[in-house]
Amino acid sequence: MSKYKTRQITLITLSVALVLYFISVSSKAAKPSRPDPLPLVHLNDYWPSKVEQALCRPKIYVYNIPDAIQVSKHDRSTTCYRSNYKSEIMLYDSLTDPSSTFYKLYVTEDPGEAELFYIPFFGSCWLFSQCWSKHNWNWEERCGVDDAYVNPLMDFITNNYPYWNRTGGQDHFMVHPMDHTFNYYKSNDRFQPAIFLTTIGDKRGMTMPKQRYGKDIIIPSATQLLHSTNLDISQYITADGKPKYSKVGSNTRDIMVLFRGLGEETQPSDVYSHGIRSLLFSYYQHLPHWDIADRSTDEQYAALLARSKYGLAPEGWTLDTTRVWEYLAFGVVPVIIADGIIEPFESDVDWDSFSVRIRRQDAHRMDEILESISEEEYQRKQFAVWYHGRTVGLEKDAWHYIVRDMCRIKRIIRPENLKLGY
Repeated sequence: MSKYKTRQITLITLSVALVLYFISVSSKAAKPSRPDPLPLVHLNDYWPSKVEQALCRPKIYVYNIPDAIQVSKHDRSTTCYRSNYKSEIMLYDSLTDPSSTFYKLYVTEDPGEAELFYIPFFGSCWLFSQCWSKHNWNWEERCGVDDAYVNPLMDFITNNYPYWNRTGGQDHFMVHPMDHTFNYYKSNDRFQPAIFLTTIGDKRGMTMPKQRYGKDIIIPSATQLLHSTNLDISQYITADGKPKYSKVGSNTRDIMVLFRGLGEETQPSDVYSHGIRSLLFSYYQHLPHWDIADRSTDEQYAALLARSKYGLAPEGWTLDTTRVWEYLAFGVVPVIIADGIIEPFESDVDWDSFSVRIRRQDAHRMDEILESISEEEYQRKQFAVWYHGRTVGLEKDAWHYIVRDMCRIKRIIRPENLKLGY
């Protein structure tokens, strides 16, 4: 065989081998078509379950505290009205309104048939109206709150009813919405056996003196914008959570990231916000489509919320922030920068579906993280904010979630469909 023919055969063999190799590689690299979504079966096995699928529906008795020792209705509706700590008042009002769903579902006027007892303790309102407002808002003042309010109220509960003493207070609950929870009162040992509803959810060891794991239920905060200004959100947002106006046309959110709050003077090493807010004002404030500032009027802020895709929720003195509830109400995806935070009702609410969590160690590259989220993923989160996240707030389904947690704490498992219609 000639050298020419040998060379030809070699070239043909190599060519065939290369073709077969590339066919093999390309067949391995090719992705199969995406499968259909998995069918839904055994719905009760899924998490999170619908809010109407209650773990139990306990009967709750609400103590009627005499006017002589209770914070007056006038103070509750005036001095305390603009307080971010007024969740204690809002929850009481919604549970004691005979026309409310919560009253009809849970409240009994007969303490003999009650499984849980609600103490209407308005400690933050007392301090606001009887102490801090009269002492130049000096938050260190206590103005004799124990002798003037705590002890008379607890004396009334323990001396006039048999129910606290019957269980040592373990089937009672009350609200402590302030940053230091029950530590504002020297006599706080008197109500320690009760379940506390608190806005402070924190996994860090440093918070152990003010949070009791397994005994506290984390609840949403009140916020001035949503609960004090009488702002009509429908003037800014459509029924499906879209902005009514933006600079690039209606229904389009043209602000990438929004933040309004303190921190302009914060240094990277500061305890306040663990320095996170220093990055907002030193760097992120200067990025296009990032709107970072220390303040706006309520009307300006509402208009900006309606136009924003993401809202920053960095820790301050505590991990929680009222901004989260403003973001959810306006269809803004919260960006939570607070390592160790426990959000309200995490046993029943899929926070990851409608928020973004960023660790402090990654706060310097928040822009990269948010820009890496595809438009498709953002739209999923924004949909979840509007149709699920905002229902968690005080003015929505909070009582249903609170009751769920109390069912767990008291180990009462009597599943029942509440027939809420949604």
